[in-house]
Amino acid sequence: MKELRPDPPFSHSSRKPRPLFHTADRSKPRSTSQPPPHAQVHSNPPVVPWQHMANTYAWVMEQEFVKVDRKNRTTEEWIFETKVPSSDAQERARRRMWEDATMEAEKWMKHEEELRRIAAERERQKAKVFQEELRRYEARMREKREAEKQWSRGVSENRYRAQQAAREREHRGRARAEKSILDAWDKYEKEWTYLLSSSEPLGFSDIPWPVLQNSLAKPEDITPAGISAFLLSPLHSQSSSPRERIRGAQLRWHPDRFQRLMARVKAEDKEAVGDGVGIVARCLNDIMAREKSLHRH
Repeated sequence: MKELRPDPPFSHSSRKPRPLFHTADRSKPRSTSQPPPHAQVHSNPPVVPWQHMANTYAWVMEQEFVKVDRKNRTTEEWIFETKVPSSDAQERARRRMWEDATMEAEKWMKHEEELRRIAAERERQKAKVFQEELRRYEARMREKREAEKQWSRGVSENRYRAQQAAREREHRGRARAEKSILDAWDKYEKEWTYLLSSSEPLGFSDIPWPVLQNSLAKPEDITPAGISAFLLSPLHSQSSSPRERIRGAQLRWHPDRFQRLMARVKAEDKEAVGDGVGIVARCLNDIMAREKSLHRH
C-alpha cells in the first residue's frame, strides 16, 4: 500500500507561477545591499523625483515576488516528494503489496484446502456409512440364504428319510412277499407229499390248494389270478419253464387222477372238495391256453 504523507499547510499548482512583472534572471541573485537605482551615479541626465519613487517601489515589489517564488518552489518540491516517492519507497511499497498479495493468496489457498479436506471427510463418512449398510445387507442375505439352505436341507433330509423309509418298507414288503411265496410253495410241495403218503381223512381245509393262502374256507376263494401268481412265480421252480409248471399242475389236479383221494375226503366236504378240484382244473386249462397263445404270437 502507498504511504501518504500529510498535505502541506497550503497547496499550489505544480505549474511554476508566472511573475507579474519582468524581473532579472533569478539564477543570479541580486545583492540586497546594492543601493537603489536613484542612489547610483549615472551619466544619464537627471530624472524627476517621482520617477525615483517608482523605481524604488518596483524594486521592493520584485524582492517580494522573489520570496514568494522561493516559497512556491519549496512547496512544489514537498508536494512532488510526497506524491511521487523515491525509487526505494516505490520498491518498499511494491514489496509490501506483493507480501500482502502473497498472504492473501496463502490464506485463500489454506481456505480452499480446508474446504477440500472437509468435502473429502464428508465423502469418506458417506462411503463408510454406505459400506456399513452394505455389510449389514450382505450379512442379512447370507443369514437368509443359510436359513433357506438349512430349511431346504431339512426338507431334503426329511424327504430323503421318507423316501428311504418307503424304499425300506417296500424292500421289506417285497422280501416278506417273496418269503411268503417261497414258504407257501415249500409248504404246498410238502403237504402234497404228505397227502399222498398218508391215509388220514381229509377235509376241505386239509387239501393243499395251489394258492398263496394257507387255508381256504370255500371253493369260491380259488381264482385264476391266485393260481397263476402262485404257480408262475419266478421265485421258485426256476429250473422249470412256466409251461412245464402248468403241465405238472394239470397232471396233479386232473379230476380223474384226484378220484383216488376223494375216497378219503369227509362226507360233509366231498361236494366242496369236488367243486374246488374242478375250478383248479379249469383255471389250469385257461392258463395253459393263454401261455400257448403268447408263445404262438
